[in-house]
Amino acid sequence: MQTQIKDILLQAGFPLVGFVGEAQAQFGDWYKKWLERGYQAEMAYMERNLAIRETPLVIEPWAKSMVVVGVPYKTQPPKGWEQKPPISCYAWGEDYHHWIKKRLRLALSQLSTEIPGFIGRALVDSAPIPEKLLAQRAGLGWIGKNSLLIHPKYGSYLFLAAVVTNLELESSQPLAQNCGDCALCLDACPNSAIKPRGFVDARLCISYLTIEKRGEFKPGQERLLAGSLFGCDRCQEVCPVNIQAPIQTDSPFCFDPKWSPTSPQWVLDLDLATFDQLKIKSPLKRAGLKGLQRNARAVLAYK
Repeated sequence: MQTQIKDILLQAGFPLVGFVGEAQAQFGDWYKKWLERGYQAEMAYMERNLAIRETPLVIEPWAKSMVVVGVPYKTQPPKGWEQKPPISCYAWGEDYHHWIKKRLRLALSQLSTEIPGFIGRALVDSAPIPEKLLAQRAGLGWIGKNSLLIHPKYGSYLFLAAVVTNLELESSQPLAQNCGDCALCLDACPNSAIKPRGFVDARLCISYLTIEKRGEFKPGQERLLAGSLFGCDRCQEVCPVNIQAPIQTDSPFCFDPKWSPTSPQWVLDLDLATFDQLKIKSPLKRAGLKGLQRNARAVLAYK
């Protein structure tokens, strides 16, 4: 049955598929230790639903296992963006939420038809589950020192999603941690946001500051952006596994030329009507025009 599930998901566009059984889908109080340090910054929603974060299968009364999928998204940077891209590469193309949801729904429909009694729910950043930890348990990679899941072939440039199901599935074989003594990701973080044990302090993280933070920056935060307008890939760019990872050429996540002019001044000159057209199917809608322009002002102030 698991081979059948894997084949259907592979055909749906998910090259990485793994399984997490009930016994392995339990993670203890790891999350509380991150919260106790205040690393969640102003993301109050991260302080809720602790039971699901610790034991994801409680999300549905019928849940007995999870299927975890991964999609690689390393793509070629556009000319001029090779050294200091103003936008994280995950946001260059189509919004992965829509792409993955659509394909998972098609796969779930086929699974419901071919497997009698199958019940499943797709989770694409729509529930407070620990995707990276589940993916590690599902054998899709190991957790690197920068807290990201690293696949031996595709590196950490991976979109992750899960399907909770009523089937009793056996867990895949997890991979051993393989970072060794390498600490390049820690050294590359401009603000030393990466802490021991794979924790990331969002208060210092460029991705959090440019995407998740709402409102104006607090004193001292503006200088932390290091030239970024949306997201940060510095800890990924230096990873030896990522350097060797294959570039995806026929992918919805390839660079969309509509973002070619992106610069702090270009963002400041954007009007709402233009941005509303640009943000269609784009992850950049997460920050909104106000957020992007706030970031642009900060970058120019500390250029």
